[in-house]
Amino acid sequence: MRNRLPKDKAFTLIELLVVIAIIGLLLAIVMPGLQMAKKQARKVICSANLNQLAKAVELYEFDYNNKRFAIRNNAADTNLYWMGKLADYIGGEGYGELYRRGENIPLLLCPSAPSSKFALDSGRFNGSGQWGTSGAPWEWHRQNDMSTIGSYCINGWVVYDSLYDNAGDRAPYMFRDWLNVPPNVPLFGDGLWTAGWPMGTDPYPADLDGQDVDSLYTNSMARFCLDRHARRVNIIYKDLHVATEDVKDLWFRRWHKDYVPPRNPIP
Repeated sequence: MRNRLPKDKAFTLIELLVVIAIIGLLLAIVMPGLQMAKKQARKVICSANLNQLAKAVELYEFDYNNKRFAIRNNAADTNLYWMGKLADYIGGEGYGELYRRGENIPLLLCPSAPSSKFALDSGRFNGSGQWGTSGAPWEWHRQNDMSTIGSYCINGWVVYDSLYDNAGDRAPYMFRDWLNVPPNVPLFGDGLWTAGWPMGTDPYPADLDGQDVDSLYTNSMARFCLDRHARRVNIIYKDLHVATEDVKDLWFRRWHKDYVPPRNPIP
């Protein structure tokens, strides 16, 4: 009598659905953790970028005998600005050359506002370039049809800018001696423009994405106040420590020489 070979057993529809359901359940469990890990990685890279920028300022100060860092020496000084002046001091080989060629400098870009998110938008032009958003970089216009994009904003109160240094509404608040800038003063932070001069009286912005473009001309705090890291932003201070700040806490940091924080919590 010939033995019968067992037939290959195929998956039934029910078994296949069970497998798919298990895979879906596993993905549902794992994906939030992966998303959280990605967000944390972006925040860590952003912090490292800010650290390099602040160290570049310190190296610049060392070379120039602690003379206040000049982000703009005159109205025509658009080609260098602070990004160009720091490019040769930024960690990483060839960053200065990248800047001179008009190419992107990775360290100027927060991973949560990368170059891939930049898009020309005439509604965001501001005369010197284009405002950024919480998730897209700003653009600074330079000479010879070049431009630079970035995701970070410098605290204008601690540096020299020929256009604003003696302006009546700003002159009294400037830190005019680099060595006397306290360690708890912000130097750079996540931002949607190249520079800002925050005041304690600046209002809380209508949105945290930078869509209210008209307000950005007068509300410098809004240039830092972004929903970039889950309603928080990275700030680096004079003593080179980086903190991930809740946007409402920005009003209670010492931004300028005579800074007075609001009396009440930000609503």
